[in-house]
Amino acid sequence: MITIAIYRLLFLPAFLCAMLFHYLWRMRKRGGYGKDFKFRLGLFKRLPKRKFGKRRLWIQAVSVGEVKALDKLMALLANAGTYEVVLTTTSSTGYELARKLYGDRALFIGLFPFDFWPFSWLAWNKIFPHVAILMENEIWPEHVWQAHRRNVPVVIVNARISDKTFNRYELLRGLADPILEKISHVIASDQISADRCASIGIPSDRIRIAGNMKFDCKIPQLEDERKLELKKSLGFRANDMILLGSSTWEGEEKMLLRALGKCKELDGRWKLLLVPRHSERRNDVIGILQAASVKWHQRSKGSASSTVDVCLVDTTGELQMLTSIADLAFIGKSLKPNVGGQSPLDAACNGIPIVYGDGMANFRDICASLERSKCVIRVNSSERAIAAICALAKDEKKRESLAKSLVEWHKNNCGASEFVFQKIHEIAFAGEKR
Repeated sequence: MITIAIYRLLFLPAFLCAMLFHYLWRMRKRGGYGKDFKFRLGLFKRLPKRKFGKRRLWIQAVSVGEVKALDKLMALLANAGTYEVVLTTTSSTGYELARKLYGDRALFIGLFPFDFWPFSWLAWNKIFPHVAILMENEIWPEHVWQAHRRNVPVVIVNARISDKTFNRYELLRGLADPILEKISHVIASDQISADRCASIGIPSDRIRIAGNMKFDCKIPQLEDERKLELKKSLGFRANDMILLGSSTWEGEEKMLLRALGKCKELDGRWKLLLVPRHSERRNDVIGILQAASVKWHQRSKGSASSTVDVCLVDTTGELQMLTSIADLAFIGKSLKPNVGGQSPLDAACNGIPIVYGDGMANFRDICASLERSKCVIRVNSSERAIAAICALAKDEKKRESLAKSLVEWHKNNCGASEFVFQKIHEIAFAGEKR
């Protein structure tokens, strides 16, 4: 009780001084954050009464990656016919994607309330779940406490403890323990995360390993005709070879432009599809493109009117689709000074040969698996990234070999969602009916 009291005492000044400013900035900078803002205050509509014989699940998935990872699980829950799913997200992009993907499978989709007592209490009193499910490393003290008060089990699925998160829990070990001990079950994505969950205080008998649910995501397969139409709309010809900059961060666009120049010396068909992680960086990237004196097109302006060397994708939610037309991909946020990395899964699951830097700590387990299978090329500098990209650009057989290995790797790593579904089913229908 002392821990949650301290958390509540500190939350209000932190919210007023930092978090509120953060959200106001995002509303102004990115847009979309004002939509349904009332949900962040716990002002949900009253949901229908829980149906007899069914279990209501409250699933919280912070953003786009976590929302996409739910795809197979949401299908399994819908097919079972015994669940009502309330799905919340934290980011505006995650919210829009959740509504698009799962609008017909969920009882309600909303934004996760600020983790402060009145907001959380209001939301809980509207939702009344049988089980609360958190995706990956989402542990919200007030949310967990509200579940504990109502005797609702809290399950963390696809648990993934990054270096940053692990260090934070180690630093706050004494304060975090009373919250962590209220976690009912943890289904980890890998052995490292399972060990870290145990290390920070979650009893080991509550931890299971299922693999990564993100491997189970459906990979959109575009027909050849649609691919040709898409390439044309981006300013590329049918036989152009596409180098994809996937979720790039500052500094990486310049590297890719240099790589493009060298690739074009080898084969003039190579073009660059540039997808920055944050679309609001468009003006910075446009400045780089203008300084590089290349012919380029801006995706948000509509279809290209002529062929270009570079297409800047400054829209949101299109990366997975656009990845399907790539011949080679560089994964962003992986070259210093950037650290952490962006997800390599879209490219990997599409069988697109991959190059990334050594700053992929946020996807350590996935990258370790890819590297063990010799499916990717890892580098430690921009110069080595350029060299690796160029080497693959001129070696079609190597690209084909990597693509085949990636497809096999993806096939061998599917199945985590079925494990998670079975465990949730056991938990939801265990004991007395709530």
